[in-house]
Amino acid sequence: MIKLLKQNGFEVIKVKGSHYHMAKDGAYVIVPHHNKELGKGIYNRIMKDAELK
Repeated sequence: MIKLLKQNGFEVIKVKGSHYHMAKDGAYVIVPHHNKELGKGIYNRIMKDAELK
């Protein structure tokens, strides 16, 4: 997810614990970075917040 967001122009603003805070042109998303895949709901919510879907 982080790689996908970076490819679409998002930049990492800060990393707090295991969460990446990313922003681009007013869109702001927080991406959890744990050692497992994102759940379907979290994935869809991040895509919606990032205006990629």
